[in-house]
Amino acid sequence: MINAWRYRQPTEIIFGRGERAQLPDLVARFDGPAVLVTDRALADLPIIADLRERLGEGVPIFAEVEPNPTVSMVDALAEVLRANGATVAVAAGGGSSLDCAKAACSVALQDGSARGYHSEGAALDARHLPLIALPTTAGTGSEVTPIAVLDDPEKGVKAPLVHDNLFPTVALVDPELTVSMPRPVTASTGFDALAHAIEGYWSRNHQPMCDLFALEAVRLVFRHLERVLADGADLEAREGMSMAALLGGLAFQAPKNAAVHACSFPFSATYHLPHGTACALTLDHFIRFNGPDLGERGRALARAAGCADMVQLADEVARMKAEAGLPTTLGEVGVTAEDIDALVEASFHPLMDNNPREVTPAALAGIYRNML
Repeated sequence: MINAWRYRQPTEIIFGRGERAQLPDLVARFDGPAVLVTDRALADLPIIADLRERLGEGVPIFAEVEPNPTVSMVDALAEVLRANGATVAVAAGGGSSLDCAKAACSVALQDGSARGYHSEGAALDARHLPLIALPTTAGTGSEVTPIAVLDDPEKGVKAPLVHDNLFPTVALVDPELTVSMPRPVTASTGFDALAHAIEGYWSRNHQPMCDLFALEAVRLVFRHLERVLADGADLEAREGMSMAALLGGLAFQAPKNAAVHACSFPFSATYHLPHGTACALTLDHFIRFNGPDLGERGRALARAAGCADMVQLADEVARMKAEAGLPTTLGEVGVTAEDIDALVEASFHPLMDNNPREVTPAALAGIYRNML
């Protein structure tokens, strides 16, 4: 029997090489000034110059986004949107730029600071500016999710803000925008896409629509990630990974993630790992941990990756992670045996409850000790 389920995806999705040419027409729908949002690392690259030219001379640009965007960064962008009378935002970048813009498009029309909605429990209402999201990485799937992961350093909180306002209005996915990604970013974001697909599939809230997206995303990652790591100019492989990231976002946005992502938050907040790298660190270990409880669903997941079973899938993920140059042990990221208890405590984000097999503090401590 299939349990009752619900799927909602209000974002218009446009996918294809060269489709960024549609940007001026998309902006024109909203009849007013636009603000371009990106991050400091991209601001001076040709891909941003290309987008600025398409948007027209004089378009304001907010290029202050940094990795792991903070609530104060969201507030700064919201003020720029208000000051320029923006009727639409255009965000180009990785998950950090997209998440910052998603949150700011709501905060700009509401009262108070992003902190109130992120860390202090205030509720967003339905007001928000439209957002056109152009991912320049292939991993987060942020272009199709109602989630913005934000950091509040003053309160020591790094967590997702979730609201239907945060669905971008349009996801404009042009794989050509990802070609300039450096190899380490390609690896990290590629594993983020894989983690989204796998966790959306095995979440306790899994459902048939998301299962389809998840299995195809896994297949695409295993077909294209190693190719694109070997040759970043391989446009077919870039396209495959852009599709994998998009489908991964569609796969987890309704079921939500599980233990891998719960554990990723302290690795990012305390040990300063990029989000995808933090997910990759534990992914193969949770494949081994969850495998015995997944039965035929687990075998179907493994087959999507070209593997016979979950054990082989875990082995392949571990191999790919090592060959991609990502850390494979806790020691590599600065964790010591004395840190395990605190790390376990920090890992119990509510997403842990979505894991298909119960994760107890003792079980997680065992996993972490094995990773030293």
